[in-house]
This record gives sequence, structure tokens and C-alpha cells, in this order.
Amino acid sequence: MQIRLTVLGPRSGQTCDVLVTAPSGTELGAVAGGIAAAAGSGQPVRSPGSAVPLYSDGKRLDPAAPLGRPPLVDGAVVSLHAPSDAPAAAPAAFTATGPRLHVTGGPDAGGVHLLRGGPVRVGRSAEADVPLDDPDVSRLHCAVTVDDSRVTVADLGSTNGTTVDGRAVGNRPVALEPGALLRIGETTLQLELPADDGALPAAPPAGPAVPDGEGHLCVTPATAAPVPEAPAAPADDAADSGAGAPPGVPGGTTAPGCAPHHDTAHHGTAPDGTAQGGTPAGHTSPAVAEETHSIRVPAREDARTGPVQDSASPWGWSAVSDGLKDLARRVTAGLVTGRAERDAAAQAAADARRARERWPDPATLLLTALGPGPRLWERRPGHDDALTVRLGTADLPSPAGDGTLLPSAPVVVDLRSSRSLGLVGPRPRLAGLARSVVAQLCALHAPGVLEVVVVSADRERPAEQRLREWAWAAWLPHLRPAHGQECRLLTAHDREQADARLAELARRVEEGPLGSGWAGASPASVAEAAAAHTGPFTVLVVDGDPGSAAAGELLARLAAAGPSVGVHLLALAEDRRRLPAGCGALATLDTDVATTLHLDRGAVAAPLDGVTADAVSAAWAERFARALAPLREADCAPPAPTALPSSARLLDELDLALATPAKVAARWDGRPPGGPAARAVLGPGADGQVAVDLALEGSHLLVGGAPGSGKTELLRAVAASLALAERPDRLSLVLLEGAAGRVEGLAPCTDLPHVSAHVTASDPLRMRELAQALTTGLKRREEALSGAGPAGPRGEASLSGHLVAQRRPPEEAAGAVPFLPRQGSGGRAAAPAVPADRPGTAAGGWTAAAGALPRLVVLVDDLDALVDPPLGSPGRPSAGSVLRALEAVARDGARLGVHLVASTGRPERTAGTGADEHSRLRIALRTDDAESSLLLVGTEDAASLDEAVPGRGLLLRPGGAVTAFQAGRISGRIPRTATVRPTVVPLDPERAGDPPARRRLRELGNGPTDLALLASALQRAAESAGAVPVPAPSP
Repeated sequence: MQIRLTVLGPRSGQTCDVLVTAPSGTELGAVAGGIAAAAGSGQPVRSPGSAVPLYSDGKRLDPAAPLGRPPLVDGAVVSLHAPSDAPAAAPAAFTATGPRLHVTGGPDAGGVHLLRGGPVRVGRSAEADVPLDDPDVSRLHCAVTVDDSRVTVADLGSTNGTTVDGRAVGNRPVALEPGALLRIGETTLQLELPADDGALPAAPPAGPAVPDGEGHLCVTPATAAPVPEAPAAPADDAADSGAGAPPGVPGGTTAPGCAPHHDTAHHGTAPDGTAQGGTPAGHTSPAVAEETHSIRVPAREDARTGPVQDSASPWGWSAVSDGLKDLARRVTAGLVTGRAERDAAAQAAADARRARERWPDPATLLLTALGPGPRLWERRPGHDDALTVRLGTADLPSPAGDGTLLPSAPVVVDLRSSRSLGLVGPRPRLAGLARSVVAQLCALHAPGVLEVVVVSADRERPAEQRLREWAWAAWLPHLRPAHGQECRLLTAHDREQADARLAELARRVEEGPLGSGWAGASPASVAEAAAAHTGPFTVLVVDGDPGSAAAGELLARLAAAGPSVGVHLLALAEDRRRLPAGCGALATLDTDVATTLHLDRGAVAAPLDGVTADAVSAAWAERFARALAPLREADCAPPAPTALPSSARLLDELDLALATPAKVAARWDGRPPGGPAARAVLGPGADGQVAVDLALEGSHLLVGGAPGSGKTELLRAVAASLALAERPDRLSLVLLEGAAGRVEGLAPCTDLPHVSAHVTASDPLRMRELAQALTTGLKRREEALSGAGPAGPRGEASLSGHLVAQRRPPEEAAGAVPFLPRQGSGGRAAAPAVPADRPGTAAGGWTAAAGALPRLVVLVDDLDALVDPPLGSPGRPSAGSVLRALEAVARDGARLGVHLVASTGRPERTAGTGADEHSRLRIALRTDDAESSLLLVGTEDAASLDEAVPGRGLLLRPGGAVTAFQAGRISGRIPRTATVRPTVVPLDPERAGDPPARRRLRELGNGPTDLALLASALQRAAESAGAVPVPAPSP
């Protein structure tokens, strides 16, 4: 288990991010001393636990609190010795039932403030109760007052004034209704009030976040968010009370037939930023109603004047002049016009509100992350608004074309249609806008749908400044590598890291539908491939110059062709000329105070001016990212009760914690006649031990996975497990290394007494001999078993488990003879001899007439290297003959008692080979891409296996069932103690984009490996039982 914590040291004044590595269930006290030392010195620490007091959310933590469970999850903040002033994980504004003030738009958006009783001052000054970083806001701009019955707002003599729904506010308090737009400077605020039951209607309820014990909280994203219900309309006259107003406005109800927030066809604002309508008419808002002065006229009978005296007059007046009649006609026309204008304004207000619900503001996103709320990760690849980002708000013309405006309607850009987005402007406003864009992408798209790559390697800016601006993003789960990238986080803070990130994306484009010629692909072919791409997506954030000239050229090509595989560019620059060529949309902040922007969307839509930009502070972004840090999709992680271990010891799974000759012999003797003779234990699964039987389930096994996924170790474990299941005179293992130059490979398995040959691709002569031996041996088995009896359930001959030992002829005592029965001159199978130079073996042989043949298992590591050997490889000339022999084994071995166990790092290379077509048992360890996973086990799940957990795999059985397991490790050294020490090391954000250090797995002890101990026990048990190992192969 690995979790990242931020440690605050109130005594030392230092803050340190640390990585804690510990077994599941480790108590806080075991790492408290290491945490304290790391925060004080910033150096790697491996100290045992101590009684250092630690606090979280103002409360002292119990030293017995388990790591990996709340509050000690990924991204948590702890303080030493005393509580800190850090914000609580669950803010009071989220959990309390009082009214809240949301900062929904502007240069300092995203704030959520709980309103207590009395006046709350809002302004630019630090003395304000709600401080805002908005240059157009006065130091103390306005005051929002909460009393027992209502909430009011009053201007405090500001320079630029205060408005509520467009109506100016003076120094006398006016009512501030829930949902009304309070505008000060370039900032927009909205009030949320509790309902009658004390619950906040706009507060997203906490989702089912289930701790997994590994530092994560598993959540189930919703597919669609509900539209909030509106208060019931009062029973007043509909024309004046606002009946039918937009939801959330007093007197409003949800209009019948209105679509939810994600319906792009009829309501709100289109992805290109233009307004869309379609809501039924008849809505009104209090602000519009107050500005529309209607004139009430008397009825036919007035209570004050009595019955109508002049029946000729439609107004019931006895004497009226022509001028009054003309006035009456104008008033009547004005009533009709006023109602139409009021309805149009109400329609625009309703459409704008629905648009704001559809594309949520930063305050809503923060509460969604903290909850987690129901809108968390709601946008799946097929969602209408996938990859659509909100840049700000503007008063947009109504689609009805009647001259009305949609107030504070979101202005958005769809990255799928624009391909890429450039942001230009002065810092720090540019950084605030970029934080807002990235945050909303990560709040609304799950890490499995969207990954984010951040490249900030511009040498013209100090490295410290660049690291500080993007430090918050390191907590986002969307930056964790999930496609085999060589880094801890998908970040780049120097040119080498930038080149690596761009090269990774370039390879992905090359492997996509455009192929190797992607750099020269036409816009039409890119558009066609992009339209067919259904996810996942990647947003590449490039802040400034990416580095070298070559990197700049590659970036321009990625901007043009990246959408073909779902890669979209978000580029930042302070000068438009420094943006990469080909940005489909461009948002330019104003040069004076940089609170509004100009949006140029190219051919997608007309440009927009005067858009109030949504920007968020660095503190807001860090709090948002920390809230997301521990969250994982529930369907991407196994449930906690059945979670697989991150590592497993094979000997423990074999119930052989201490391997002795007596235990091995008892295991052999205890196998019943006809019992499993080729059973291999793979490791633990969710429901217990996972094992395969080559004789009963499928004669051949194919293992695939990316480099570092644990293929070779799994083959070692299979060899060891097979050897423990059967005596060496009844089972023979042949080892073949397909890749030349391997340092170890399968060599440690040669100590097993069952291994009769070990051949590497660097020895072409022995490769040819092995190929000939396999081919000849299959023919001899065919002849020897021609009269062995009825076939097995899959057509293989029945093999006897009993061997008939006989003396070796003296004339054959000095030389190596075939490892399979060889026909003698008399037509009988001659007895193979044991090599004279092999110590501790007795003479023995087998009679084919009795059906006494050993099973043979050929284990091949790196089969793909044999299929397509590199140029200059010493094994290239002999690879063809070996492949033909392996093809024969795969084709005919099932009925001859010969089994093939092969591994491949490139499943696409070995597809169609005999090993691929005849392997009914298949294993996929972590793969680099979904296609490889599909080729191996018929599902894409292996592509999402954690790179940090080698040996995690999926087993496909002949019946189609897929089982997850953790491969047991056999090459580890026996631990001297049963306790694995936890470690605490400081994190260096500048080096997070470097390839992870390939550290050797730390073993507690320097003794022999488990494989060596097992091999020794097997060897002595074989000697005691008189089991003569099968000789080495020979043509």
C-alpha cells in the first residue's frame, strides 16, 4: 500500500509531502516517527514508530488508527504536535444547514461561504468577511445580512455598484432571493437557502464512498444528475406572482417537458457558446416583474363608483374625452406588449438557469468533489457534453431573436469539435483560468475516461514558479499513469520529461487508425478517425514552451492529429505568437485587468467579446484536487473484503512455508492414483487459491504481458509448482529462453531435478538440437503410445502414472541418450540413461509397452522473440526450426502427454501461432494496451491493471470464465522476520515525471531464494524416493 500525505510541522514551520509505503492494516503509530522525521529534515526515513502526536481536521489521531482508511487516505493532511489551521476535509459550509453564499463566476470563483447571523461584508480587502481577488470590486463592496426572516444585501458605497438580477442596489437593504444573481465588479454570487426541513437543496448528498483499505475511496459515478426541485408556487395571481418561473426562483416550478441538464437538443447554451431555447412560455421572474409597470383598470362594476353608467363606453365611465379614449387604447396595447416582454424575459432567465445547471460553476464542482456529489464523473465517453469546458459567462442573445438576453449564461468550448484550445493572457489570471478548465474536466470525467498530462518545461520561467503553479494537479487521480508510461505522474518539468511525455502520446497516435503516416494525415482523415473514437480521452496541457525545437514540432503535429485517438491540446501562453500552430479555439484575456476574455472559435461559431472569465485560486485548486485524490471508480477496484494482495509468496500458497524433503516426499506419496499430475498453483484469488491443471483443463498455457508485468516470474512459479506436484521420474521440464542476452530468465529453475534441459537463443547450435529432439521425441511417443489404450476425453492417450525401473545397459553408461524412449534394433523402446555427470541419480528407464512415459512440459519465455527475432540476434538462424518444433508440440502434444507453457510480451506477434491457437488456458498480466488484453483473454481489463503491482493477472479458463489473481513469487528470499517494515520518504514533485527507479525488491535476509530452497528439498526427496530424473534431450 502506498499513500501520499502532507505533513505540517507547526514547530519547525516546514511542510512536506511524503510517500508512505506499508502493508495493509499498518497502524499509524508504526510510521509516526518516520513522518515526523521527514517533515523535520526532508530526508528519506526508515525509522520505527514512535509516540509523536499527529492531528487531522483538528482532532488528535489514535496511534492505532489503520493507514489507508479515513482520514488517513491518499491526499490527507496531518499536522505534528498540535492542530493546524488547514481547512477541514468536510467544510462547515457543506455540512451546515444555514444559508450559503456561492461565488459562481469571476476572477476568484469557487468560494462557498456559510452565512451566520448579522452582516457579512464582501470586498477586495483582507478585512472583508468574504474576500475576493477582483480588481473591479471595492475594498468593502457590499454587505449581505441574515436575520430571522430573510436575507438582504446593501451596497457599501462601492465604486462600480451592486446589482441583483440586473437591478441596482443602493445603501438601503433589498431582498436577496435564492438563485438570484448578485453581481459586484466582475464577480457573480448566488444565495442558497435551507429548505423547510433544514436541508440545503443545492448541496450534493454524500455518495457511497467505500474505503478499500489501501488509501482509496471507491465511488460509483452517476450516469445523469437530477434536476433540483423548485419550491411550490404561491397561490397568488399567476400574472403577478411568478407562477411558472424557472426552478429555484421564488414562485417558480419546473416547466413541463424541460430536459435535464445534459440534454443538448433543446435547452440552455450549445457547446459552441450560443444560446438555445425551447422552454414553454409563461415564466416570469420577480426582478422582471418589478421593472414592468402594469396599469390596473376598473372592471365593469366598481365597488367604489357603482354600476356602469355609460354602456357605450367599454371602460364604464359616463363622460370621457377623446384623449382619454386614446389613452385607454395605448394602455391596452401596452398591457399586451408588457406581458409579452415579461414572458420573453422569464423565458430567457429560465434558459440561462438551465444552462448554468448543465455546465456547473466552480463552487458546485468543489462541493461535488468534497461530497462526493451525484454529478461526480457523470460524463462518460458517450455523454453529450464530454470534453466540453466552461470558460466563463456572458449575457448572450436569446435564440428566440426577440432582443432579450440570457443573463450570465455559460460560455463553453467543446474540445471534440474544436480539437484544441489555446489560452492567452497575463499571469496569474491565465493560471487561474487554466486551473478552472482542468478542474472541471477532472470533476466531470472519471480517470478511466480521461487522463491529463501536464507539460510545464518553459525555461524562461523559474522552475520553482512552474512547480508551484502546478503542484495542485499532482493530487489529481487523472495524472496517474495507466497505460505503461515510464513515470510516477504524467507531468514534465524539464525538457527530458517533456520529450518523454510527447513521445508517449506520439506512439499512441502511431498505433491508432492513422498508422505510421499520422504526421502527414489529411484533416479529413483525422476528423473521420476522431468521430469514430469513443474514448478514453487525453487532455495534454502545455504551459509555455515545451522545450526543444523538435518538441515544438512534435507538439504541433499532435495538436493536428491527436484527436484521432482522443488526444486534445490545452495550450497556455502569455503571448499568442508562442502558442502551437493549429489551435482550433482561442481564448484571450484582456490585457488591462484580465477578468474578461475574447473567444475565437474559428469556423465552429462566431467570436464572442466581453466574456467574464471563470478563474480559481491555487488554494481552491489544491483543496479540490485533494478531495479527488483518494477517489476511485468502484468498478475499477475489487471490493475491500475480497481485495487481492499486492504480493504473494508461492510457498505460502502451496502450504509449504518451510520446504523440507520429508514434506515434499509426503506430498508425492499422498497423491492418489489418477490424481492431478500436472497441477500448477498460480497464486491467491478473490475466492481462494487459483490453480490450473494442464492434464485436465487444457494441455497448453499462454501467458502474456508488458515488460515488468511479471511474466518470467510466473513461469518460474509454474515450473516450481509442477515440480512439487510430481516426481522427477514422472515429469520432465525443458526450459527455452526465446530472447538472447537474458541475465537470469529461467536459469534459476535449472536447480529443479525435473529440468532436463535449458537452452537459450544465444546458442543456435543447441537451439537446432532441441528442435530436432522435440520433433523426434514426438514421433517416438506417437509410436510408443500407438497401442497404449483408449484416448482421454480430449483425444490424448492415457498415460500411466507408474514407471517401470530397469537397469541401464553398461554400454550406455558413459553418454547422454534421448530423454524420450528410442526405438532399438529389436523394435522395443530402449531404456534412456541418466547422464553420467549428473550426481545423485540412479539408473532407470521406462518400457513403452507398459505405457510408462513421463509427462513433458516445455516452458518457453519470450516466444514473441522467436517469432520475430531482431536483426543480429544469434538465435535468428535457428528460430525457424525451433518454431516448427513448438508448432508440432502445440498441435500434437495434447494426445502425447507433452505440454507447452509459453510467455509473450507482444501478443500481436504471436497471434495465429500454434501456441496461441491451441492454448485453452490463457493468462494476461498487465498489458500496454487494450488490444493486447483482448488477444489474450478476450477482455480489455488487463490494460488497466496497476503497474505498481507486478504479477497481477487475469486467467481465462476453457469455459470462458475469467479469474483475477496475484501471481505467487518464488524468486524472493525467505524473510528473517514476519514483519515488513513500513517506509516514509519525501516526495520530489520535480522528479515525478522521471522513470521510476528500478529498485531491487528489498528482502529481509540475504539467504537463498524460495526457489533454491524448494529445489534443494525436491532434489533430496527424489534421491530418497529413488526417482531418477529424465535425461537431457538428444536427437
